[in-house]
Amino acid sequence: MAGSDDSMLDKAEGFARRMLERLGAKVDSKLRLGPREISEITSRIEHLIESSLKEDKTGAKRIAPNRFRVHFTYEDSAELDRKYLQALAQELKATIYEYINNRRYETIAPIEVEAGRDVFAKSIVVKAAFEESFNASQQGGAGGTVAEQSAKQGLLTILLQSAEGPSYRIELKAGGAPACIGRAAGTALRIEDSSISRLHCSLALRSNGEIVVSDLGSSNGTYINEEMLGPNEARPLRQGDMIGVGDVRFTISEIS
Repeated sequence: MAGSDDSMLDKAEGFARRMLERLGAKVDSKLRLGPREISEITSRIEHLIESSLKEDKTGAKRIAPNRFRVHFTYEDSAELDRKYLQALAQELKATIYEYINNRRYETIAPIEVEAGRDVFAKSIVVKAAFEESFNASQQGGAGGTVAEQSAKQGLLTILLQSAEGPSYRIELKAGGAPACIGRAAGTALRIEDSSISRLHCSLALRSNGEIVVSDLGSSNGTYINEEMLGPNEARPLRQGDMIGVGDVRFTISEIS
């Protein structure tokens, strides 16, 4: 058990270090959120994922929750500004994605993480739910499918099917920041493969509804239907297209 605890703490220390790198030297000893607190949060999230799994079409329990909330007490969050909470949510999102992906679980919609404050909480609150649970409360019970709600909000979800079997979802917002694919922590799709650069390529949804892919100066190139993208090229994507990221291949099996 000691080895397991040490491994979890090592991961948490790496997590905390990335937070410091994101926010710079302004983050100091005033913050109460250290490696052990982060280790506790990630451990609770992993437990929630395992205890909340739903059955897929084959009856196997592998559908994981996709919405997560981490709320701190007023005392714990007194020194945590909005920038820190946003960075924390991004790091947690990358960690959750890696956990779900490594176990070949799936989600019904893209993973989202909310980090905030709860002035009435006596301890850190960690919750997990499936998208419908959050939609019902956030939209006053408004009906409609996930795709219909996404379309109304200028959102699209791309399902990438890898040649090896696993599938991945990436959510794009019209006119929003591009979603990056690469080996770096915090990317929308993180892939540990030596042929893939830390920031390899990006997907973006233009305001006119067009989805485009661009290479980010990768070492081994980005390909669409086996044709390499040129420098500074943004090429439109359609359902059925094949994306080559280094030596890894994906097919766009669904756009919704």
